[in-house]
Formats: sequence, structure tokens, C-alpha cells
Amino acid sequence: MILGHRYYHLIYELGELPSGLIKYLNSVVRFPFAFMKILPRSPLARNTTITAVVVIIIFLFLYILKFSGNITGFFRIGDVLPLSPFLNSQDAFIYQGELGYDGQQFLSIAFDPFLQNEDTIAALDHPLYRYRRIFYPFLAYILGLGNARLIPYIMVAINGACIVAIAFLCGLYWQEEREKMWRSLLVLCIPGCWMVFSLSTSDLLSSLLLVSSLYCYKKNKPILTATSLSLACLTRETILVVWFAFVLVSYWQKHWQQLRNLFFVLIPVFVWNINVFIHFQDRGTLGTKTNFTYPFFGIIQKILGFFQNEFTVSTIFEIYLFAILIACFTFILFYSYRNLEDNRLILGIALTYGLLFCFSSITILGYYLDFSRVYIDVYFLLLLTGGDGTIAIAPLAASGLASLAFLIVQS
Repeated sequence: MILGHRYYHLIYELGELPSGLIKYLNSVVRFPFAFMKILPRSPLARNTTITAVVVIIIFLFLYILKFSGNITGFFRIGDVLPLSPFLNSQDAFIYQGELGYDGQQFLSIAFDPFLQNEDTIAALDHPLYRYRRIFYPFLAYILGLGNARLIPYIMVAINGACIVAIAFLCGLYWQEEREKMWRSLLVLCIPGCWMVFSLSTSDLLSSLLLVSSLYCYKKNKPILTATSLSLACLTRETILVVWFAFVLVSYWQKHWQQLRNLFFVLIPVFVWNINVFIHFQDRGTLGTKTNFTYPFFGIIQKILGFFQNEFTVSTIFEIYLFAILIACFTFILFYSYRNLEDNRLILGIALTYGLLFCFSSITILGYYLDFSRVYIDVYFLLLLTGGDGTIAIAPLAASGLASLAFLIVQS
């Protein structure tokens, strides 16, 4: 407040400015100080509140400025695939000449999660693959009460709430080390958060469930750990490799009750996937590509592509994001090994993701939106390793620049 008053008097003394303008400048300067004053004193509540405010601001920025007040802009709907029968083409924000993105698929399922309309299946590019990731669209259908007008808003709200909830859980994770609680705000720096938020895919929900399972494992809550993992697997099937890491570390640490509960995770996952396979095994697919290939082949292709393609701003952005992802992997391994007692599980999960990364094809690694989403959990793992010093969170801090660039230019 003192700084605000000094600024006011400085402006008043320097200029022949209109009094209305002076009052406006004064209110602009005083706003951050007033905002900080009303924030909760608890670090956990304060950081969560700040995260929520930023999410709301970015939602309004995208909704009003980027998508012209049309909520379907968050789903990157193209004009190549058939639209959901529950979506009016006249009202939808459609990108002409584009195939569309994954959010369009999730929206089609959310409108009709029981696939009662045959045209819903026709709107899916790969029913066998898309319908396995049922939890995100089904949750939106339940919360949206089956209302087709409300469901798109609910799906965007779920992802926004996931960002806030992840920051809250990260704060809880470090509640015993209060000097590290501020790091939960670094969630706002992670580019994948805003990519998923602006495209309405399921990755943020699966990440929230993963972070929840890590926190519950740390607090020795085996039932909640298993429940979070089971729902995460129904949100994104690649979380099964994370489940395997949980099993190995639980055996290593002799957490027998946890280990027993982990096997219950597979029951709903297998039942659902068998059901999907039975119903869609004969369905054709549109442009199905291989996501995995020989070890390091996709990475080598990616790096060579940087030298073969024209060197543009987009290329620099792609290189920057790819380098940050590799730095995150490196820092996790380094700091987990240095403090293995507290980071066995994080190290195990990072190694499974690292294995997937090594086998990833150019289908995943070829576009920054894809590898930033698929490996978004790597950023959260680095955030939870708890390395000491500012260098420990350098990749996360550096990723904030990429987030700003994406929101302002690329989104």
C-alpha cells in the first residue's frame, strides 16, 4: 500500500495529468497490493487461491478473445470427421480444413457415453481407442446432468479444477516442509496444463489422479491409492505402466497391504477394456498410426528433423519444449537418486515414463502438443522430487516462458 501511495504522489508531482487519469493509475497500482492483502494467510490456501484466480483469468482470455465467447472453441473441432449428432454445426467453433483434435472425440463421447446413437460412433475416428478412455467424458456427462448445452462447459471446468486441485495436492505433499510449499505455484508454469486446458483432453484429470495416488501412497492410504490409480487407468490407459511401478516399489518397500490393494486396480480396468474390445474389435479406424517403435528411433528422428526443417520461430518453440522435457527427465533421475529414501516411487514412475519416451515414435514426438500432453506427468514428478536449491526447479521455471508463448501466440 505504501508503494501505491508513493506512486500516486510521484505521478501527481510530475505531471500536468488529468485528475481522472491519475486516479485510474493509482487504482491499477493499488490493486495487486489489495489483492495480496485479502489472500488467506495459510500458504496452502494462499497458493491454491492464486492458482484458481490465474485459471479463471486464462479461461476468460481464451473464451472471450480466442474463441469469441464460444465454448466449443476449447475442443479444436475440425470439419473432416462427422460431427456428433448432439452438436449443431451452426453453433460450433469449427476449424476449417482441419481433422480436429482429441478434445472433439471426448466431447462426442460425453454427449452420448452409452453410445445410444449410432452417429456418435461414426463421429469417432478410432472407437476402440477412444472409448477406453471413458472416465473424463463420463464424469462430464454425470456432472452436466446429460444436458448437451452444459456438458462442454463442465468439461472445461473439470480441467480448470484439475489444475487447482493439483496445486493444492502438491502443497499438501510439502506441508511438512513449509519452505517448499510455494513450489505448488509452479504448476502454473507447466505448458502441458494450458495445452490440455485449451484443447479439453483427459490428461489433466489423469495427472490429478496420479498426483493423488502419490500423495495417498506417501500418507499410507492404500485404498485411496488404489482407487485413484484405477480411475486414472480408466482416464488414460498408459497409466498402467505407472501401476506397474507402484507394484514394484511396494514390493521393494514391503508395503504388503498396499501391494494387495493394487491388484484390485486391475479389475475395473480389465472389465471395461474387455467390454470395449468386444464391442469395437471389427470397427474400422481413420488414419491409425503406430505410437511406439524401436528404442530411440523416434527421438533420433525428432532431433534430425530440427536440422532438416526450416529454422523458424515455431521450430525454436518446438526445440525449447523438447529440451525442457529431456531436462525434466534428467533432473528427476539426479535428485531422486540423491534422496532415494523419499523418492523411490517417483524414481520408479519416472523410469517407466522414460522407457516409454525411448520407445515413442515420431507420431508422439513429432508435434509439441502431443509429447507435451503424453508426458505431462514428468513435470509433476519433478515438482514432487523436492530437490534443494533453485537449480532443482529450473526446468519448471523455464517452462513458464513456453506457457506464455503458447497462450499468447500458439493457442
